[in-house]
Amino acid sequence: MIELAKDYAASIFGYAVKVVADAFHFNRRIFSFVLGITIVWFLLSMMTSQLVFFARPVCSLPVVSSMIPFCRWEAFKESSTHTSAGRPVRWANYPKLVDLQTRAFDQLLDESVGNKRLALAVKRAEMASNDLITMVRASELKSRDQIAERLNKFVDDARGTGRSLHSLGAKIQGAVDS
Repeated sequence: MIELAKDYAASIFGYAVKVVADAFHFNRRIFSFVLGITIVWFLLSMMTSQLVFFARPVCSLPVVSSMIPFCRWEAFKESSTHTSAGRPVRWANYPKLVDLQTRAFDQLLDESVGNKRLALAVKRAEMASNDLITMVRASELKSRDQIAERLNKFVDDARGTGRSLHSLGAKIQGAVDS
């Protein structure tokens, strides 16, 4: 009994597979045509999007755009209002950006004047500390060598700080000038 049920199930399954295979075989030209049209449509849409991407700068030129026929296509006339991710495009406000840059450079120049004064004050402190080192070494203090050594370290640090402040001022001036 089980053998008979297996035979019937196998023949029913074989018949169903044959019907589906014959349907696909009968409709293979239709399926091939639809698949071919789908592939051609996909390739053309990719080529068109690439053409739009590469030709939009050329089509934005006033003289050239009237000479090239595809620049009259709708895709070239208007710039996109949304990014590829679907977010709206936000355009830069150039006058505001220039104003912001001008204010930032003015503030930077105003503050760099203070840096020049600071560098001059550090240089004066360095020179005064050198004089103080000479006075300490000539004194009768018990720990004059240790004090002179610490003052010498302070002078070295002041010298490096002064050079760094001078370098910073030069870089700020170079950034503003260019």
